[in-house]
Amino acid sequence: MEYDRPMSRYTSYRTGGNADILCTPKSVSELVEILKILKTESVPVYVFGNCSNVLVRDKGIRGAVILTTGLKGINVNTTQITCEAGVSLSRLANTAMNSGLTGAEPISGIPGSVGGAISMNAGSYGTEMKDIVISAAYLDEDLNIRKKNSIELCFGNRRSCFTGTDDIVLSAIFSFKPGIKEEIRMRMSEYASKRKENQPLEYPSCGSVFKRPEGYFSGKLIQDAGLKGYTVNGACVSEKHAGFIINKGNATSDDILKVIDFVKLTVYNKFKVILETEVKIFGEE
Repeated sequence: MEYDRPMSRYTSYRTGGNADILCTPKSVSELVEILKILKTESVPVYVFGNCSNVLVRDKGIRGAVILTTGLKGINVNTTQITCEAGVSLSRLANTAMNSGLTGAEPISGIPGSVGGAISMNAGSYGTEMKDIVISAAYLDEDLNIRKKNSIELCFGNRRSCFTGTDDIVLSAIFSFKPGIKEEIRMRMSEYASKRKENQPLEYPSCGSVFKRPEGYFSGKLIQDAGLKGYTVNGACVSEKHAGFIINKGNATSDDILKVIDFVKLTVYNKFKVILETEVKIFGEE
């Protein structure tokens, strides 16, 4: 355990105050032991993966943050790949490619890890976790290891059965199809080029800030509201992709939150559409 650690070192936005306690377990057994100690001491616990879809407020987090990035086991068995929660989606995609398995190419550029991706049914270019996951193992609130199949995971629009619960994803089994390695590599390269062309990858961001409203695209709504380039200090609606709010170098979490609030208000006033944040917001207000 480490104490009083700045979350800005871990979040994709490079913002956020300090966490009282920071833990990075290297195994499931170590994770369980840490949770037992924290539970005994009645310490609030927040479990994050790669912090790619997390915005931590500037006053930080009162309690303990557990990062699952130390859980990085991965195993290939014919057309199935088992990953622990801390495995990055890019590593999963590369492992699939090197094993001659196709199906992970569209998610290869998502910056998150398996645990967070399962929890929010992450997806890109038409492929979501629900399309490639067979099952997931998790810790329930009583620290028992459980397992659910893809149907039981109740995947939805950026949500799963884990949304709003204290359950912690430990690992997942993915299913792919045999393919030709060079063709898979070429498709991954094409997706990478699309991302570079259409997304502001040169700046810290959490990716798409808002969920897709039914019948609309959040980025298009924000663009049509004339908000591209809208800035509060270093926080800015991207000129390249209006669905992204970027940190141009000196933004605070409060600056980003002000931009989020202004975007939501403006879009509602103009189009009567309520934007819901996809990014998860934590910390002391």
